[in-house]
Amino acid sequence: MKKILVPIDGSQNSFKALKHARNMAEKFGSEIILVNIQKPIFYESLEPEPVGSENGSETIQERAKIIINQGLEILKGSPVSIKPELKTEIIAGEPAEQILYLIDKEDVDMVIMGSHGLSGIRRFLMGSVSNKVLQHSSKPVMIIK
Repeated sequence: MKKILVPIDGSQNSFKALKHARNMAEKFGSEIILVNIQKPIFYESLEPEPVGSENGSETIQERAKIIINQGLEILKGSPVSIKPELKTEIIAGEPAEQILYLIDKEDVDMVIMGSHGLSGIRRFLMGSVSNKVLQHSSKPVMIIK
């Protein structure tokens, strides 16, 4: 297992998933691809784009940087290698679609991600990001609760 994709959203479950990914990467000598995907309110394109400072997305970029930095703190001191060009990249778009795009683009061996606690009607209507990735991924997906 050479590459593990770990999308983090700032939730406790995503950071738990990162800790599991760190442990697996240490055991197998894997590279972690750490990414945060932000969904702007008025996002139309399905192709990943780095978030800029146009149309109020500066706040989104600041939030994403905080989340990435929290993830990097979890990996601090670990011998795990992190893909440099993605470790601080912030991608805009629908999270499940962007994760699926990255799975293929980066040719990862596995995805490790946190479950998200959507509840009731919202889960029924929208589904969760982790469920969509699990259903459509061409690679193994580990969901951490």
